[in-house]
Amino acid sequence: MEELEHPHDHSAELAAHEEPAGGGDPMHHIMDKVLIGIDKTTGKVFWKPNGDHGHPVEVLRLATRKSVIRYEPALVGPFKLEFTKHMANVGLIAIVVFVVSILVARRVLSNLQADKAPRGPLANAIEALIAYVRDEVVEPVGGHHLTRYTPLFLTYFFFILFGNLMGMIPEFGGATGNVNVTIALGGSVYALVWFLGIANQGPINFILHMVPPGTPWWMWLPMLGLELMGPLVKCFVLCVRLFANMIAGHLIISNVLGLGIFGAGALMPPVIAGVLLLFGLPLALGISILEILVCFIQAYVFTLLAVVFIGAAVHPEH
Repeated sequence: MEELEHPHDHSAELAAHEEPAGGGDPMHHIMDKVLIGIDKTTGKVFWKPNGDHGHPVEVLRLATRKSVIRYEPALVGPFKLEFTKHMANVGLIAIVVFVVSILVARRVLSNLQADKAPRGPLANAIEALIAYVRDEVVEPVGGHHLTRYTPLFLTYFFFILFGNLMGMIPEFGGATGNVNVTIALGGSVYALVWFLGIANQGPINFILHMVPPGTPWWMWLPMLGLELMGPLVKCFVLCVRLFANMIAGHLIISNVLGLGIFGAGALMPPVIAGVLLLFGLPLALGISILEILVCFIQAYVFTLLAVVFIGAAVHPEH
């Protein structure tokens, strides 16, 4: 893995022409950044080739004072061969969910074998969340026939919850504030609606049950078309809701902190910026606390709606 350099003329003296890391803007920590990229021309692997995802990096050749491109991402179809911060964050979320699940399961099993109640704050917290999702979301909303899919909905809940909470850490997370990630989550629900619906009802019954019984024959085809679009629209709303709610808090905090020493506030006289910051910091802290609550609410809402959509496909009476 190499640092950035000109792909053809290695003897030329180069100076990087890069965007500033954050420019004092607290919003930059949720932006996606390329960590590893493969150059289109040379096929070389570069570490942190640029700060802005998907844009070629320009450098200034000091000898001729001309700008030349030294990195451009390789493509496979429409996709860039780049590994980004949010990709790493998604992988980290999956690892955290897996490790926490294994640790809690071992703790609970060992206590059960010793005829003891589960102990420890982590085990009790995870157990409470699992029991809540199972007893208050899956069974009452989806019905008994959806209970066997409880691990699936628990995966959605904990993946989104941990992703939301990691997004609160500057320069670390923000995957659920990336619309590509939320589209993938919503798309997986859409795929499960079709897969589990056909698996439980059969392909013919699944299509026929989309149209309400008693529909006039001349309305049957238009209704079928609308019902076929229904799951797509619902799952699209799922992804937009999660993305919008998780990005909104960061946007508000960035504008609040902009009252003081960050962003446009840095251009003000120091005294005025300091006074504004006295108001901005407590307000930003309050919004951050509210965001923690939103992290739990959005994980709950996504899981609840996933249960509703998949439950309606698995059993038509829902």
